[in-house]
This record gives sequence, structure tokens and C-alpha cells, in this order.
Amino acid sequence: MTAFGRGKSTMAAGIILGLMAATLQALSYLFSARFGLRHQASPVTLLVLMHVWIGIVALLSLPFLWHPQILASTDWLLPLGVMTLSYLIAQLSLFQSLRHAESSRVSPLLGLKILVLILLGSSWQGEHYSLLQWGAAGLCALGGVWLSRCGGSIPWQASGWIALACVGYALSDLSVVYLVRAFDQLPLLQAAGLSVALSYLLCGLGCLLFWPRLRQRRLLLQSTPVALSWLLAMICLFSCFALLGAVFGGIVQSGRGLISILLGLLVVRLGWSAGERAPAFAVLVQRMLAAGLMLLAIVLFALGGNPGPA
Repeated sequence: MTAFGRGKSTMAAGIILGLMAATLQALSYLFSARFGLRHQASPVTLLVLMHVWIGIVALLSLPFLWHPQILASTDWLLPLGVMTLSYLIAQLSLFQSLRHAESSRVSPLLGLKILVLILLGSSWQGEHYSLLQWGAAGLCALGGVWLSRCGGSIPWQASGWIALACVGYALSDLSVVYLVRAFDQLPLLQAAGLSVALSYLLCGLGCLLFWPRLRQRRLLLQSTPVALSWLLAMICLFSCFALLGAVFGGIVQSGRGLISILLGLLVVRLGWSAGERAPAFAVLVQRMLAAGLMLLAIVLFALGGNPGPA
């Protein structure tokens, strides 16, 4: 049990933060796809640009989030390193997948990371999940696959990159829980903000290694929508994981499947070029039903109770 607690109000706050993170992530995926289409930039270019930009913001915010008690322990160093490395691998894989498929079809498949998370949670963290919660995780993954495959299969190249992204994000999510809870002497938002600042400062420094070889540095300002929406999403997501844990937080986050559909319809309606196409009515109905399964998974996991030691 951490200072952040596990009551009903905590669960409600975590779910709200998770849905906010899902919305901002879905928006960031659209911005990423649009950036690639408009500027014909490689995934590595966007990865470097957005994280240099976020790293600058993290550096400027760090003095306002820092607390002297942090130096009293080094428990946060290992999860910070694991989170940063696994996250960068996952993010690069995601950008690669967006070159082969629409964001509204890629985003739901990231729900498959729930299966990786619950397996790691039970084996690595010693968590015990009820049968209802295992069913919720399976339902979430099934809904993600169905949602993505409505209207046809996605290219195999995208599938491979998505699988790698799911593993990377799962490891990153578990590390986030340890990282934020290492700062449980701080208020939740400060702990989450500090964790985000440290993580993305490290990501920014790592991406600076590629800066001298970057041919499209002039696009730094153009990557602002991707970077800003992702940064805000991560503050919400880190807070959500601290309150709910990585597995339940990941299931709530899978709500971005439905959000991605709605955003995809909106950008098509507005004629905004982001690689999206208007689906047939029958396909749209299937996607809504599949998204409903993923929302049902959130309810079932909550009803299954709090995971306990195995």
C-alpha cells in the first residue's frame, strides 16, 4: 500500500486520469501520422525532434518539481533507466507501424500489451488476479484485435512493429509504477510530474546523440503538437498508474480504441489530412461493438477487486 491509497475515490480518479491520457495519446498518434505525411519525415526524425522538445520542457520544469528528500534514496534510479530504454524502443516501433497503417487501426492493437502486463505482473510482481480480471484482460485484447481488423487485416509490417511496441510499453508501464511510487512522500501530481520530467529529460539527452546527423532539424517547431499532446498524456498516465497499477491502468488506457475511432471520423469529416479514410457503415458498427468490449473490460476488472500477492 502506498501513500496514494486504493479507495473508491482513488479508483475513480485513476480511471478519469487514464481516459484523459488515452484521449491525449490518440490525438498525438493523429498528429504523428499527419507529421509524417506532410513532411515525409522518418520515424527516427520525429522520435528525436519530439523528445528533444519535451526534454527542453522537462529541464525547465525540473526546478519547480524537485524536492531535497529525493536524494535520500536511490530506489528510483533503476526504474528510471528501464522505463526510458524500453519506452524509446516502443515509441520508435510505434512510429514505424504508423508508416504502414492508419492510426485508428494501430492504436487499438496496443491493447494487446495488457496480456504482456498481466503475465509480467503475476510473474514479476507476484500479483494474484481473479478469474474475472483475467477474463477482462482477454476481453480487452480481443476487442483491440477486432477493432483493428474491422474492414480487413493490417499489413504484416505494421503487426510486427506493434508487437515490439506492446512489449516495450508493458516494460515501461511497470517501471513507471515503481518510479512514481518511489516518490510517494510527495503529492501525487508532483510525484507524477517529477517522474515525467526525469524520464523525458533522459530521453531528450539520449535523442541529442542523433541530433548532429539529423537532416531535418528545421522541423523541430513542427513537431510541437505531437510533443505537447504526448507530454500531457504522460503526466495523466503516470498519475493513473500510480493510483491503479500498470495492469488496471493499461486496461483503462485501452479506451483510446474508441477515442481513436471518433477522432478518425472527426478528421475525415473536417478533411484534415492524417492518413484516415471514412469506413463503411458496417465496418463502423463493428468497430463500435469492439470498442464496447474494451470498455466492458474496464468495468469487469474493477469488479474483480484489487490484485493481491500471489
